Amino acid sequence: MRIYVHIPFCESKCSYCVFASFVGDANLQEKYFNKLLQEIKSYKTNEKVESIYFGGGTPSCVDKNFIGLLLDTIKMNFKIDKDAEITLEANPCSLSKEKLEYYKSIGINRISIGIQSLNNKVLKILGRRHNKKQALQSIKLALKAGFNNISADLLIGLKNSNIKKYASRLLKSKVKHISAYMLQLEEKAPLKSMVEKDRNILKNEDDCVKDYQTLVKFLQKKKMQRYEISNFAFDGYESQHNTGYWTGDRYVGFGLGAHSYDGNFIRTANASDFDGYFSGKKDKEILSSRERDEEIIMLGLRCKFGFKLSKLSFDLQGKKVFNDLVKQNVLIKEDDIVKLNPKYYEVSNTIIIKLLDD
Repeated sequence: MRIYVHIPFCESKCSYCVFASFVGDANLQEKYFNKLLQEIKSYKTNEKVESIYFGGGTPSCVDKNFIGLLLDTIKMNFKIDKDAEITLEANPCSLSKEKLEYYKSIGINRISIGIQSLNNKVLKILGRRHNKKQALQSIKLALKAGFNNISADLLIGLKNSNIKKYASRLLKSKVKHISAYMLQLEEKAPLKSMVEKDRNILKNEDDCVKDYQTLVKFLQKKKMQRYEISNFAFDGYESQHNTGYWTGDRYVGFGLGAHSYDGNFIRTANASDFDGYFSGKKDKEILSSRERDEEIIMLGLRCKFGFKLSKLSFDLQGKKVFNDLVKQNVLIKEDDIVKLNPKYYEVSNTIIIKLLDD
């Protein structure tokens, strides 16, 4: 089982962000954390917890003692595996020597830093509060505090971005994991109106694909494994928490907008607004067999772990398209496990649609 804790507070809202994140004053934060602690204490299970993930928002922007209190409460109410991966998301401008040393002392063993770019002009367009110097300094501070497992996020899609160059600099800084995401232009995000006024902000689709392919080749030469379409890691530094999502593990989400999944057919979600969350509002979704099959195949083929044929509710091996893809080495079948040949990651959506087409 895995635990996700959502910290919705940020110092400011980024131009591309549509997640449940807000700039909140001290009173709202205190009220939120009291509710969050209550929610954690109310959950009962005997299952062992293999990973804990503090996401946001920006967990590093709140008082460090809130994080300590949350982690203490989780440890008191759950059975935590001695080797559990405990991750905290952070932004460079809200990290400090004091905070990082504190995080390390309470048992956090992985830091995921939202760097996004090492170009100051691009960072400004994205609405990020940090600059290149602060980004690199935050990695140095994390290393000095004793963190060996450091991940960095990068965004692909903006003009004047050199993703390969940024990745090279991050590797020199001893980052062990890189997540590289295509920038999504969301309808309600401020960046969308910025792009409508100036189309030169974004790269075209072909250039984005070239950037991604260049990044993949570069990181592979540096012995970093692409273990999921957007995620790269040195051996042993794959995100155990996210891997649990992709392989269908059970997870419990605490906090505003957090999702939970029973590992089978039931998914629940907390309200994504404060009033709804404080009142205990939840949405419940019961997946059909078809929806569950789609999820198993889609998530499994996005990563190196694949999916188990025995988990599906239908006979995929009885479909001609499946056997054709295996013969063409597009799909790799190893007993009960089916994986996507990494050569075809960039067209995974097309392959998934073929497999699910009636």
